[in-house]
Amino acid sequence: MSLEKDQAFFKNFSIVVIILAVLMVLFVVAASIVGDTISYGDPDAKTAQVSERTAPVGDVRLEGEAMPAEADTTKQQVAAASDEPKSGQAVYDSVCMSCHGGAIAAAPATGDKAAWAPRIEKGIETLYKHAIEGFQGEGSAMAMPARGGNSSLSDEEVKAAVDYMVEQSQ
Repeated sequence: MSLEKDQAFFKNFSIVVIILAVLMVLFVVAASIVGDTISYGDPDAKTAQVSERTAPVGDVRLEGEAMPAEADTTKQQVAAASDEPKSGQAVYDSVCMSCHGGAIAAAPATGDKAAWAPRIEKGIETLYKHAIEGFQGEGSAMAMPARGGNSSLSDEEVKAAVDYMVEQSQ
């Protein structure tokens, strides 16, 4: 009886091993089909695709450095993609509110007449210039970044946002 049990065990064990081997082969084939679509014979193509996927979205430049030619082209394409400039309130809501919505980073809060009065007295052209080019206040550790930190905004959009904030703060 012991021999019959041993034979039954080896028979069942053999079936399980064969099923597992077949499943392993199926998984390996499925992984090779689904996984990597680049042929292993062309490492340059694989390297190029990996480099493209992991390329940085932007770059850091020092003040006064020229923008690379491809960045100029990208900026022109973005500008061409939008038919109409954003309204002052739309620019304020998407860019300016992060600082001017709550007087963060020493920025005057929109609607704070006392904080805006000395700035408005300097004239709207000065406000436009500071918003477009950026501004470092006297003795201030914080600065107004050019275009609020969003280089894709046009001059008209920045001016519209300034007009909106001034209107809300008079």
